[in-house]
Amino acid sequence: MDGFPEKILLATDGPVSMGTATRAAVDLAERGGAELHVVHVWHTVPSPHARGFIRSGLKEIGQDKLEQQVREIVETGGTVAGAHLREGQAVEAIVDQGERIGADLVIAGSRGMGRLGRLALGSVSTGLAHRSHCPVLIVPEGEKAWPPDRVLVGHGSFEDTEQAGFLGARLARTLGVEVELVGVTSESGDAQEKLHDLDRELESRADEIGKVVGTRPRVRALVGNVPETILGLYAGDEKRALLSFGSKVLGGAGRMMVGEPLDEVLNSSRGPILISPELHPASKSRVPEREQDEGPQRPAVLLATDGSEVSLRAAGYAARLADGLDAKLFALYVVDEYLTFRSGVHYGDFIKSLSENGREATGKVRALAEEAGVECEELIVLGRPDRAILTVAEEIEADPIVLGSEGTSRIEHVLIGSVSEEVLRNANRTVLVVGGHPEYARPKGESSGVG
Repeated sequence: MDGFPEKILLATDGPVSMGTATRAAVDLAERGGAELHVVHVWHTVPSPHARGFIRSGLKEIGQDKLEQQVREIVETGGTVAGAHLREGQAVEAIVDQGERIGADLVIAGSRGMGRLGRLALGSVSTGLAHRSHCPVLIVPEGEKAWPPDRVLVGHGSFEDTEQAGFLGARLARTLGVEVELVGVTSESGDAQEKLHDLDRELESRADEIGKVVGTRPRVRALVGNVPETILGLYAGDEKRALLSFGSKVLGGAGRMMVGEPLDEVLNSSRGPILISPELHPASKSRVPEREQDEGPQRPAVLLATDGSEVSLRAAGYAARLADGLDAKLFALYVVDEYLTFRSGVHYGDFIKSLSENGREATGKVRALAEEAGVECEELIVLGRPDRAILTVAEEIEADPIVLGSEGTSRIEHVLIGSVSEEVLRNANRTVLVVGGHPEYARPKGESSGVG
């Protein structure tokens, strides 16, 4: 996307009155001259009785909600280029619809109606932030949320991408508000020297954005914890702000979650957040670019970890293997998306907790790799573990895949075992499964039953 979005897709839950996300979508479409499309996703519920009747009834309700939303947009003077009713899981269906129509921007609300609605729609918006391959604007409910009075573009310690700066500046120009490029450096070491270096980096980046977009951002270099500092900017200024972040996407595996600031701000912010994805450097589609800059690509070994003891044993094996092959080691942790609604907590809190577990697990693998003198990169993604492992392996062109056969408990022993079995069954490359959990080891002297 070279300029302002030409097609905007609004994901709606069909509220009774026009929500803030809808107002934002109509506003941006009118100001920028973009096509506005609306999508509503419905799904059936399992039932042993009258399944056809229930399904048709739920579909009809979904169609009514979609039509109601379109009417409300038209009544306020907006124009809808297309209305789309989809069946299935909300995040997957919205992402697919965006790809079908060639959407340049997806807009979703971050709260539904009532406690259950907040959980469901919050889950959808967070899921879109992790899954969408095009920019996503998440707009919270509330009269003060839209329109913003300024746009803050995260840089440096954030998951920085070129598009985050360009699109953030374009939105600011379209809305007629100021744009500010913000960078945060840690307090460790010589903070003043770091601040000076960051300020120069921000000025250079602001010049680049100004040349491309025609609007040069102001710059602000700060010292502190990234999420706390950014959330403090929201709280300490009366101006309503839209925060523009970058996000690294690894092909079909979705957004990488190693960047802690985005998840924390996404979970806590009360203002709109614009997330602009960019292909992760390890993506296979960027191989020609990497080879031009760095020379021939090195082999890759993928280690899938859940943080268990047997996973660490597998990690040690993978590190030695990578050393012998002169390969780069990738440590992958998959946050299981199917556990979210069974967690008993808000989706964002659950994702945050599991991604912290992931950082701890991959950090241990990195430590083992460093001891072996092997380059290691940590990857954390949201998805179904077996599919995510295979997708990541394909995307980074890793061979072999190394994983443990057991988890950290008896339940996880079954779950992880099924994951390794699925990976073995469906992989089109070498898979090495490392077993031997002490809890399940046979006591000394016990017969194996094999004559």
